[in-house]
Parts: sequence; structure tokens; C-alpha cells
Amino acid sequence: MKNIFHSLVGDNLKKVKVIVNADDFGLTLGCNKGIIKGINEGIITSTTVMINMPYAFRGIRELEAINFKSIGVHLTLTCGKPTLPVDKVPSLVDDSGNFYRRRAQLFPKMNLKEVELELHNQIKLFMSSGLRPSHLDSHHHIHMYDGLREMVCKLAKMYDLPLRYANEETKEYLKENKILTTDGFTMEFYDDMATIDTIKKNLTGFDGNTIEFMVHPAYVDEELLSLSSYNTNREKELEILTSKSIIKWLKENNFELIGYHQLKE
Repeated sequence: MKNIFHSLVGDNLKKVKVIVNADDFGLTLGCNKGIIKGINEGIITSTTVMINMPYAFRGIRELEAINFKSIGVHLTLTCGKPTLPVDKVPSLVDDSGNFYRRRAQLFPKMNLKEVELELHNQIKLFMSSGLRPSHLDSHHHIHMYDGLREMVCKLAKMYDLPLRYANEETKEYLKENKILTTDGFTMEFYDDMATIDTIKKNLTGFDGNTIEFMVHPAYVDEELLSLSSYNTNREKELEILTSKSIIKWLKENNFELIGYHQLKE
């Protein structure tokens, strides 16, 4: 099916450009299936892959099959296993060899040199698929914290990639270091706030040129229930992101849906 966002360009000359990025691609088959549905039938224009998860490469091939271009890396230190051998990153894992599930568990223990090795390897592993990432972001926004912010920005500059800013401090740091990001970013479309009204509220009166919505659509499966505390609401998100109502509203109100790969245009 043709990606619907290509047709959402009205007649007005000036348009606010909206990126709708689905996080957690590769986490489970249900996540992959839901995100691809949102791309084909809704307003999802971008996604970021958890390259350390079992369904990442299978999902990337499915995205290639529909000629989808905005595929980034969802850098993670708090879900699944590292991409490097455990003996290379011992400070990042628990006794079972898994990443710690919470930042509060990870941060007091992590060795930043090991973090850089692991995150850099996640990017290289993604690129081993034959694709170049469209951009970077991170699971649980790890890159908005001191130490990690500077490291991820270094990687973004190394590969000349745009980076989600997540908070104002990070946005200013990106500007200072000439790393491309959007003018606006919102994580409000989440849980009880995952509504059409939230989308409209964030776009109405927005005075920048580009804005990113972070979303988490999926079909809920047993793996998702076991891996993430945010689960059943993902199907609610998918329903809204594929609703004819929001597609129609965006088209009628001067908003152009783009992917991260178009941010430089």
C-alpha cells in the first residue's frame, strides 16, 4: 500500500513540517507489525530501530520492501542485551548479562568508555544491514543526561546524523555543536494523553518550521507484555495514528508530514 503521508500536501505555500516517529521498532513482532501499519495506513513518517533486539533485522527488511526511508537507530542501554560481548561492557549488565531495566540502576554503575563502545557498535551494527541511519534517538531518553549527552552528540557528528533533542538543555547543546534537530519536540502523545486532541494542541499555534512527535504504536503480543510496562495503550495509539479524522485534519490545516531523512531539504 502506498505510504499515505506523501499525499498530505495541501495548496498553501508555507507549511509546518511534522515528523511522527515510532520508537521501539524491532522490540517485538507486534511492534513491527503495528508500526508498519501506521506507516502504510496512517501518519507515521519515521521509526527508530532497537538493533539489539531479535526482530530488528527482519523488520528492517520489511521496511526496505515498502521503500521506507526514515529509519534511525534507537540507542539503548536499558532493554535487552548488549550488542558487544558482556566481558567488553561489564558495567552495563546485570548478573544475567542483560542491560539494567532502569536508568536508576544503570547510571551509578556504568563506565562511560564502555557506554561509548556499545552505542557506537549499535550504529555500526545497524549499518551492517546496508542502510545508513536517517537519525538517532534513544530509549528512555538516555542521551539527555550529562556525560551521555556529549557522547551521543559525538557519535551524531561522527556520522553527520540528525538527533532528537528530548529536552531544552540537549537542544541548546545540539545547536552549539551544529547538530541537526527539529525546532520542536513533544513526548505528550503517551498513555492517557495519546489522543487526537494532544496532536491538535501541540500543532495549533506552533511557530517553528519542524516538530517531532514521539509515538509508540504496536499490536500487543505476549513478548511486549513481558518486556514493557507500556503495552496495552500502544494499540490505542495505533488506532489514533491511523484514524481518518487526524489524516483529514492535518491535510486541511497546513501541515506537511515528513521523515527525518527529509530534514535537510
